[in-house]
Amino acid sequence: MSDNETLATAESVVPPKERVPARRVPPRFPGFNGLRAIAAILVVGVHTSFVSGVTPRTHWGIYTSRLEIGVMVFFLISGFLLYRPFVEAHLAGVERPATGAFWVRRLLRILPAYWAALFILTTLTHIAQIGPGGWWAYVNHYLFLQIYFPRQEFYGITQAWSLCVEMTFYLFIPLYAMAIAWRRDRRTPLASLFVELAGLVFISLFSLAWRLYALLHQHKSGTGNVPYVAWLPAYLDIFSLGMILAVLSAWTHQTHTEPKWLSSRWFPWLSWGMALLCFWAVSNIHIPTIPIYTEGYHDLIRQTLYGLFSFFLLLPAVFGPQDQSLIRKFLRCWPVASFGAVSYGIYLWHQAVIDQIMRVGNFSLFNIPFWPLFLGTVLISTVVASASYFILEKPALKLKRSFAWWKQRGVLASLEATTNPNDPSA
Repeated sequence: MSDNETLATAESVVPPKERVPARRVPPRFPGFNGLRAIAAILVVGVHTSFVSGVTPRTHWGIYTSRLEIGVMVFFLISGFLLYRPFVEAHLAGVERPATGAFWVRRLLRILPAYWAALFILTTLTHIAQIGPGGWWAYVNHYLFLQIYFPRQEFYGITQAWSLCVEMTFYLFIPLYAMAIAWRRDRRTPLASLFVELAGLVFISLFSLAWRLYALLHQHKSGTGNVPYVAWLPAYLDIFSLGMILAVLSAWTHQTHTEPKWLSSRWFPWLSWGMALLCFWAVSNIHIPTIPIYTEGYHDLIRQTLYGLFSFFLLLPAVFGPQDQSLIRKFLRCWPVASFGAVSYGIYLWHQAVIDQIMRVGNFSLFNIPFWPLFLGTVLISTVVASASYFILEKPALKLKRSFAWWKQRGVLASLEATTNPNDPSA
């Protein structure tokens, strides 16, 4: 029996006053662990290429320095996966995911592995250092506040600045969804779609205005150390691209209107070709290759191209038959998907692994071969991340499933709860 037939049968036995509005069973997105794997490799690549000297000393540096684009891929993944249940509920006219349960699930997904890594690296092994300020420095790093206090920015797990942005996004998204859903019962489906898209255009323009203000302040102050360029508003345009994908995905799924060309065998190749074109373009707009510099207005183009690269990278994993095309099969294959499943741990630990390889091998900065450093970092980080996944993350994933997104009301709600995809990012 199909999912729709099952729901129809259940609807016939549920008393009318207990029925919830019908909603199609959400599709699965099996390629997203593969996308996480790509993002993690890009992040490891940008750090190892700089330390090895490839970025500052070779002509390939204009490309390897832009591997930081992997962070934006993670942001788009979060925007899509976390907003889609909200927009699906909006368009179907059913109850939104519970805000409290959403926040608890996010904390269970992020905190155990991060707190363990931070404690081991800063307190047990002293591989990393907590910044100045005594107990207040510990509060900063354990509560993801370091991006708001410049003295703490380069301490602790330095790459965790993006986790600070993510945590703020987790606070933001249910509140944004609540605002967008205001008076939705008075809207037609097309009006709801318009409101969804208009809201995302608005926050994208707000993000652009925020970055313009930050750049203006930076030029007046004569310093590149402007903290609010690393705050959530500066990246809302990136998250909004993932959220736009969520809106389009939910709409085409609810209305059975996915264009046929999205099922073409050429679509994934064309989409990834556009992503590569965006990567080539952003690598050739003459942005400095050093990690820290005074940003200019061309960095607005950089972020736009980062977002477009990530958008086109995600498209084949969102639309079209997910069991067809070599690209989708690559994203779903066991080695790639498994690497993506532990990508959070790889992200947390890889910088410490790089530092230890440099120290044990007695290498100096820019004086270590790239490939041994890159491959060694990937291998060791994967081992450590796998331990983190099975010891900490997987038990937390099981625990967070007890916090349902939707209240269980009647047979229909129960069936929907059991058929929703069980993604770690959900």
